[in-house]
Amino acid sequence: MAVTSSFSRRFFTKPFPLFSFNFSFSTASSSPPPIRVALTDSVGRAVFATHPIAAADLIHTARPAVCHPYSSRAACYSCLAALPHSQPLRAPFCSQHCHQRSKGYYDVEMKANWVAFDDYCGTRGLKYPFLVKRLACMVISGDARSDTLDILQPANFTPEMVSEMEEEFVLLRNAFTETLIGDDHIAFLTKQWYINVLARIRINAFRIELAVGLYEDLLSSAVASVEAEAAVGNAVYILPSFYNHDCGFVLILLLAPH
Repeated sequence: MAVTSSFSRRFFTKPFPLFSFNFSFSTASSSPPPIRVALTDSVGRAVFATHPIAAADLIHTARPAVCHPYSSRAACYSCLAALPHSQPLRAPFCSQHCHQRSKGYYDVEMKANWVAFDDYCGTRGLKYPFLVKRLACMVISGDARSDTLDILQPANFTPEMVSEMEEEFVLLRNAFTETLIGDDHIAFLTKQWYINVLARIRINAFRIELAVGLYEDLLSSAVASVEAEAAVGNAVYILPSFYNHDCGFVLILLLAPH
């Protein structure tokens, strides 16, 4: 994911001192990114520019903390990039690199029977539980910590909403226990953990689009893909979640190489 500056601007109240946390990202140059994360007195953590940034300048690039495709036939199961046209249907990765990078949690995921869980979420149009499933597999395989998303702001759930999540949680945990995964490996997987993770995913997940062509065509491409409901999946990024944005129209464009 590449984050660039936008033409719109929102103003925060005076930020508190810099809030530091462990996060890695890369930039196109060796110089530090022109941003910092700080606490505000009204909107929590936010990203601030440390010097003027021109429109369309690259700010930083980031990998998702967790992501999941809508269909393994439409996008890479690891990074959500477009799959090569010659890609076998039983190999849902865009490259050997993605396959090797995700081998641990992919092997865990493939061992379990997800029919009941997938059917339950699919018939109800639920997408975010699949991100929780992916994160749980990553924790079990050692590819992520159980508190990976704790730094993010959670959504507020009513008791009724929490009650409705009971069945999907049970189906998720049962898929692991029926695979004979040891209790010590899924000790973290409690209902409270499930709800806490889902609460953070609910307001921090980005809709992922695949964009091709020139930079000047990105806006029209984005609008067209939204109208066609052409998203390939969802992903949660840590630092980009602190950006001030319009929640009514937020999507991440994965730029295809050309």
